[in-house]
Amino acid sequence: MHQPPPGSTNRPEPEKPKGSIGRRYAKAAGSEFASLGIAMGLAIALLAVGGNWLDNRLGTAPLFVLLGVFAGFAGGCYSMFGRLAAQRGRSDDGEADRRK
Repeated sequence: MHQPPPGSTNRPEPEKPKGSIGRRYAKAAGSEFASLGIAMGLAIALLAVGGNWLDNRLGTAPLFVLLGVFAGFAGGCYSMFGRLAAQRGRSDDGEADRRK
């Protein structure tokens, strides 16, 4: 098979299952990415609500809400990166098994 030059975006498409197995594969991939977005949104929302509660108790207007939003975003990105790295590791293992 022809190998594209390094850094090229012209890579061959990976083989995808056909038929009902392909639809299940697509739904599983879609739900995985949807759960990443929901997890990030929940992290931001919960920490922003906690920051709002703390601001009301301490009288420090937007300080802890902003810190909560940024901390939630950072935590969501960290979680997303970890889950995507694990997903990539699983797919790399599967490709190595297919080559044997």
